[in-house]
Amino acid sequence: MKFIAKKSEISEPLSISSYFIASGTTIPALSNILFDVKKDIVNIISTDLDISAKIKCKVEKIEEEGRVAVNKKIVSLIKKFPEAEIVFQNVKNDNINLTCLKSKYTIPGFPAEEFTTLQPEEKKLETIKLSQKLLLNIFNSVSYAALKESSKRNLNGVFMKLEGKNLEIVATDAHRLAFYKTEIKETVKAKFEYIIPLKTVNEIVKIIKEDEEKFVEINLYDKLIEFKTENIEIISRIIDENYPNYKQVIPKDFITKAIINREEILSAIERIITITSEKSKIVSLKFEKNKLLISSSVQDEGEALEEIDSKYDGDSMEVSYNAMYLIDFLKTIKDEEIEINLVSSMNPGLIKIPERDDFIYIIMPIRK
Repeated sequence: MKFIAKKSEISEPLSISSYFIASGTTIPALSNILFDVKKDIVNIISTDLDISAKIKCKVEKIEEEGRVAVNKKIVSLIKKFPEAEIVFQNVKNDNINLTCLKSKYTIPGFPAEEFTTLQPEEKKLETIKLSQKLLLNIFNSVSYAALKESSKRNLNGVFMKLEGKNLEIVATDAHRLAFYKTEIKETVKAKFEYIIPLKTVNEIVKIIKEDEEKFVEINLYDKLIEFKTENIEIISRIIDENYPNYKQVIPKDFITKAIINREEILSAIERIITITSEKSKIVSLKFEKNKLLISSSVQDEGEALEEIDSKYDGDSMEVSYNAMYLIDFLKTIKDEEIEINLVSSMNPGLIKIPERDDFIYIIMPIRK
């Protein structure tokens, strides 16, 4: 294997591949990145055996085809090279020589035949396409609500349901729930339900661009899901568990609603949390005619009260929430106003964007 690449051609693909390298693994191959050099392209492959990535990289010149797995330290080394051409050549014992101007390095390699990666299953069940912008928006709109730790494995991911032309994406940690629905162009032949690991979602968000003209092809298999862009292929295992019935926790009827400026409520809550308890970060929202009072009182920490205008004409109602759950939602959207729908201080609240039903956020109140 021998090829020549400009640093600008190879540095970003290597950085992307580093997202998918296993950390703290006892399997030597998983600490490596595989270079699969074809006559017209260099494929850069990495995996932790739950998720794999292949990045197609066009380089200056390919002199010899071949495959070699290289220690992950090559990523940080390439970043520190000057903007110049770099010669990659594998030598004895599967090592790789790097030459850049007057610099010469030898990086330990690993037998390519012992490098294992996820492969698509033979039978592809379905394929859909979404614009990169839409997929990015969907994942950003819900992923923060997923459970971060793995205590409940089925909640440690984002749920995707496909039926007909309907696509629903959901995430919940049992204290809040984010739900997004949209219609796709293709009609799928059957109903598909997948829990996509949160790690997979987070890595895809890092990679895809907010581009309406470029698309992500999503291929569905029995136990795997694949995301393909023009230059990147990501294959991930799914979480093979049952997802909770999220429809039953979405309130249908409300007593009252308030419409509030998003920037104003976000700024007020961010100021108030400076005096909330480090552990609980509870804020109280008191809805009164055309105003919202946001407050917090913590012994030895202080008291805070913020008043902002709102469009509200119901009976006075007070409810307490985890402030960080509110901030997560408010920072996700860019719309000018939000709508908070309420039943009582003890029932889940539903937050959405006025005049839109494609994206909703359910948040459980806190009993003080």
